[in-house]
Amino acid sequence: MYVLKFTIQPTAAMTFRILPGSILNIATYPFVPPTTLSGFLRRLGILSANLDLPETEINKENPPIYALPPQYLALGAYPVPDKWTGVHRTYRKGMREFNHDAFSRLYIQDSKANFQLHTWEYFLAEELVGYVVCESAAGLEAFQQLKGYGCKLGKEGYGVVTDISEKAIALKQEQVAAHPSTLVPMEALAQSGQFLGGCDIYNLYRYQWETSTPIPADTQGFLDLEPTSISGFVPFVAAYFFHKMESLPMLDYYTNGEIYIPTSLIQVLKGEVYA
Repeated sequence: MYVLKFTIQPTAAMTFRILPGSILNIATYPFVPPTTLSGFLRRLGILSANLDLPETEINKENPPIYALPPQYLALGAYPVPDKWTGVHRTYRKGMREFNHDAFSRLYIQDSKANFQLHTWEYFLAEELVGYVVCESAAGLEAFQQLKGYGCKLGKEGYGVVTDISEKAIALKQEQVAAHPSTLVPMEALAQSGQFLGGCDIYNLYRYQWETSTPIPADTQGFLDLEPTSISGFVPFVAAYFFHKMESLPMLDYYTNGEIYIPTSLIQVLKGEVYA
């Protein structure tokens, strides 16, 4: 297994909405979810190929999904532990109906649009570190051209890729007690009998890949405008260990001694049954 490490510089506060959730209370993950990172990097790939970003519409029937092809697994992006990060909660005026446009107008005159007050969370971080894994080191070469590119990141926010590891980092599989570099599926912790403090639990989603679609060759589905063959989303539950702890989870990791990626996360994102 090989991994590329991405350094992402947020340019403003971000919101990665936790779903399901209340319409009036918009809560955020304190990290970039795997699916969000996948869509972000796919759009940077489109930009790097001198193509226009695809248009999106609200409530459009069967909208196309643009994500990394299945041979590249985005594992999410996380705040650097020794740099400041936090979640700010505030109030924000929003629309009551999804189909009205008065709220976004620069000048509102004689409008009786019905607004409502939201509680809104913003995730702030000085720097994020993201990971993409692949079975082949050669398959990760195309990502090098994403350095310096940026675009919208999440429901709210914008990020720029400021650095990428110069070459693919080789990982070996090892069972060890370590601080996970990414999310850990709760099923892996439960089966190992480890219920540790110091972590937060979140509901997340992975892609449901079209089983009839073969794995694309080379950079097909990455540096072009070909929609990704995804039929839907599947929920899973994961633990996020942000703070350093005295008691570390003993798990199977892909590691190089510095990066610790739970093998269970890769299995879950691939759609495999964890065992």
